Amino acid sequence: MAEWIGTVIALTSLIPLLVATPFVLRIEQTAGYYRCGKCHHRYVPTYWSVFMAMHLGRTRYMKCPECGKRSWQKKVLHKE
Repeated sequence: MAEWIGTVIALTSLIPLLVATPFVLRIEQTAGYYRCGKCHHRYVPTYWSVFMAMHLGRTRYMKCPECGKRSWQKKVLHKE
């Protein structure tokens, strides 16, 4: 009986994570913009491309809509 209680507790602890992740990712997508590492084009990517991209901190490996090349693109929150 103790095993199923542990399983229920573990699964219910995942619910806040599964609910909060889409909201946090939406904020990550819309706040500021990304700058291409190749052509320096600034853009706001689609939600799906942000969701599927590998990332290290605020840098994501995505395809630039301007030049079409994949590179590590840094998140910029302010205008230059």
